[in-house]
Amino acid sequence: MRIILFIIICSFFSSCISSKKEKKDIDFSFYLPDENLFVTTSKQSGGDFYVMFSKTDSISRITDSTDYIKCDIEDAVLVIVIDPNHKNDLHFMYPYIKKVNENHLNLVKLEPDDFTNRFYHQGTRTNPDTLRNPYKKLLIAPMSYNIVLQRDSTFDSQIRIKKGNMWGE
Repeated sequence: MRIILFIIICSFFSSCISSKKEKKDIDFSFYLPDENLFVTTSKQSGGDFYVMFSKTDSISRITDSTDYIKCDIEDAVLVIVIDPNHKNDLHFMYPYIKKVNENHLNLVKLEPDDFTNRFYHQGTRTNPDTLRNPYKKLLIAPMSYNIVLQRDSTFDSQIRIKKGNMWGE
């Protein structure tokens, strides 16, 4: 009887241990043809989130020569505004930035008020702020891993690039 109980307990613990999934890094790459910009996002198992940029080709790993934004995975949206007239300038707003690595592009972090005043038409109580033309906006939610591109100030100009889920995959 003890042997059977021992076998049952061992099998229970081994199934608990094996059911624990090892967290893996999740990478997602896409290309924005109007901006001639390759973007790779990487959700790391340690809690870091990277957004890497390149004008020449897709990025497979982070190096010192890579343009990137490193941030914490939090429940906030990383907003990146692209100016079609100055395609090497990427302005962004996110409260949990850890590091910005610039080499070939100009990555500019702005405070929320400065960001809103520069890129949005002021809204009213009933209407939200709208994006000024000709700017484009890339919205990245590191926690859920949703990625959306807004091509202009109209709501129907949004393109879902990646649909995330509640597990952030």
